[in-house]
Amino acid sequence: MTVIGDLLHHRARLSPEWEALVSPTKRFTYREYNAIVNQVAHFLLRMGVEKGDRIAVISKNSHPLPIIYLAAAKAGAVTVALNWRLKTDEFRYILEDCKPKMLFYDGDFEQVTPLLGELSFIEQEVRVANGEDTSAFEHLIEGYPDTEPEVDVQEGDPALIIYTSGTTGRPKGVVCTHANIYAGGVSNTTTLDLRAQDRFLFVTPLFHISGMMFTIGCLIRGMTLVLANQFHPLQIWDLLQAEKITGMMSVPSMLSFMYEGAKTQAVDVPSLRMILCGGSLVPENLIRGMNELGYQVVQVYGATEYTGAITYWMPHMGLDHCDSVGKSVYLTELKIIDPITGETLPPGEIGEVVCRGPLIFAGYWNQEKATEEVIQKGWYHTRDVGWMDEQGLLYIVDRLRDMIITSGEKVFPAQVERAIDQIEAVAESAVVGVKHPVWGELARAYVVKKEGASVTEDEILRHTRRKLADHNLHEVVFVDELPKNSMGKVMKYLLREYANRQKQA
Repeated sequence: MTVIGDLLHHRARLSPEWEALVSPTKRFTYREYNAIVNQVAHFLLRMGVEKGDRIAVISKNSHPLPIIYLAAAKAGAVTVALNWRLKTDEFRYILEDCKPKMLFYDGDFEQVTPLLGELSFIEQEVRVANGEDTSAFEHLIEGYPDTEPEVDVQEGDPALIIYTSGTTGRPKGVVCTHANIYAGGVSNTTTLDLRAQDRFLFVTPLFHISGMMFTIGCLIRGMTLVLANQFHPLQIWDLLQAEKITGMMSVPSMLSFMYEGAKTQAVDVPSLRMILCGGSLVPENLIRGMNELGYQVVQVYGATEYTGAITYWMPHMGLDHCDSVGKSVYLTELKIIDPITGETLPPGEIGEVVCRGPLIFAGYWNQEKATEEVIQKGWYHTRDVGWMDEQGLLYIVDRLRDMIITSGEKVFPAQVERAIDQIEAVAESAVVGVKHPVWGELARAYVVKKEGASVTEDEILRHTRRKLADHNLHEVVFVDELPKNSMGKVMKYLLREYANRQKQA
């Protein structure tokens, strides 16, 4: 049976003394990892957690996050991994939507404090860290048994919810089952060159689907998961060398800094076989430049709704094709369809990217209609536009939605516009992405002021950043009017074209 808890149990049985988890302050063998996960699972059960209950976690890249994730899975509960970059109101909406029974949180995140003790459905709030100090978390579970909990967990049960947003800007909870996550782990470990006792670094946030999936992939393959909280373009190379890292996850902005750092200082990490990079398309010059330095970049294209990776481009597919996102992962079918007729298109023709396989998520939390819009006849509709060549390599052209990606973080214009439009002096606004060589895209707002009203760019930025995470808005441009069609809808493609022409000029 493919349930997450069994994966850790069997890995601990097979490889008890292999190093399993390394955080900034702790190291665990697989035997120790399984023991502490079991203790946390028994703690959850003692606290009244029942099968199907949600457990929310707001945590940095440290050992409590994967431990709680696996413990919840063993207890039959559902981990809700939250983006710690969110603001108080964003946290409140998500928590009220999924109604977790317990909340584990890092004390570093002050935006969580106003919610503590305020949400009646949360029966227990557990502070897992104070800075780097996690001793309170360890003391909490002292005395609990480290034996396997006896809970009837089935592969079709939900195990994970990660919140993303749709075209309306309202967050939606993506529900992944044990079977989804197991299939994702198998697809990753059988597509990539991952080996027993490899050492994989996550300095990108573990709360993303990539982090949740590699936590599981490490169990399947018997690898060490190494966690780091802070990225520094030069110090990262020291960490890679010290920990003998074989692979790591990155986003294009991070990879760009690493590349510049490697060009300005002598770096030598012979253990490093691959640097996965995703979140937005990876510039060709970065892939080729890193390759010349002796480090192979693997480009990943995926979706939370597909439990992570949909395709990988790997160097053996040819540097001449590094502008593609590669081929679909193991267990996955991929095709391009006409977004109007649904007809399958031949190689070379542009259409919507759709895929199917056991990695398709179970649905959006309490949003049946939204689920039916993206899962049609067994295929997941990505709402991305692309084409495939004769070899089956996928090329992403654009997005059907207006989503902006800034350094791997998604920005949803409708959400930002709603915040801006709350300002009394604003008549209307439109947010688009402007290309940037390091960050991928930056969000720019075009704002029309009410007649006779006065508001500055700084006031709009400060107001919006009180409501939303800072990356949601980078700059503001004031205009007399927004371009609209005959139906009165803003033609954002004209704003994007204008903004990017200005950038090039």
